[in-house]
Amino acid sequence: MKKTLLVIERIVLESLEGRPRKLVELEEQTGLNESLLKAILHQLIERGMVKYSHLNFELNWDNKRNWLPIVKNQEGIKAEINELFSSMVNKSFENLEKPALKMKKVWLEPREQEEFERKLRDIDYFLEGIQTKRKTRPVRELTHGKKVIFYGSCAYKDLVDDMIHAS
Repeated sequence: MKKTLLVIERIVLESLEGRPRKLVELEEQTGLNESLLKAILHQLIERGMVKYSHLNFELNWDNKRNWLPIVKNQEGIKAEINELFSSMVNKSFENLEKPALKMKKVWLEPREQEEFERKLRDIDYFLEGIQTKRKTRPVRELTHGKKVIFYGSCAYKDLVDDMIHAS
């Protein structure tokens, strides 16, 4: 069995996280066309992640011990972040007048680094608060309409060293 998931498989699973859905609802939630969606659902059913009953697809919670580790697999999450980030870079530079992605290379003094890390934690708490609020007061949102937000920092040298060693 594959140890990771494709981004398009993850969006289907995320769409089923809240409740069972009919095929037409999944099309609306994921933004995927019917034929691709059917193929993905077939794979997820074969892997024991999804089950189909009474015209609804739903997560197979009875089998979660077999598939939840795949969803949480670090290599799979890393691959998802790489795919999404790469796509975001490409999308961002399609519109050069207003790119949606920014990068700054700055040297930070220790005090500035602490302040920066505090602000990143504030962003994280803000986003976690929104996620918690959605669980208690859900809104009609489409899974494919979610915003993908990247944030963090790394030493320039570490990134360059990593690229050199990957070559």
